[in-house]
Amino acid sequence: MDPVLNCIREYPRDDGAVPTDVYSFHADSATVEADTYLCTYHGAPSEGLRNEEALRRIDVPETRAELLKYFGGDDNDTFREYLKENCYHLHYAPIASARPFSFGIGNLWRIALDYPGSPVPPCIHRAPENKHGDSPRLLLIS
Repeated sequence: MDPVLNCIREYPRDDGAVPTDVYSFHADSATVEADTYLCTYHGAPSEGLRNEEALRRIDVPETRAELLKYFGGDDNDTFREYLKENCYHLHYAPIASARPFSFGIGNLWRIALDYPGSPVPPCIHRAPENKHGDSPRLLLIS
């Protein structure tokens, strides 16, 4: 896989019941065994969250009820497939006592993905909030 060099000023925002933008704590996924390498080399770094400090948003009863209402059907296999098709199952909410950590500047991180048969849980992470007037965020994703 070729690395992707990004100069990011702003990512698009998603303000639905379960935000699916990069500002939301999320895990990356793949259909086969894979890892992602991430390095912020200028600007605000990504943040991570320990797995034990996070809940999948679709497992929060109020959020699940809102998504089910939007879906307009029953909580069955079709609904669960809908959640996966829209990547809702990959987004997380921090628990009240969570302490996010910084990936730092210039550090190359190999982060685990969610894929069938993965021996470890995925790395939960998010992009930092962009503040007006900030210089672009420069990162390497491979």
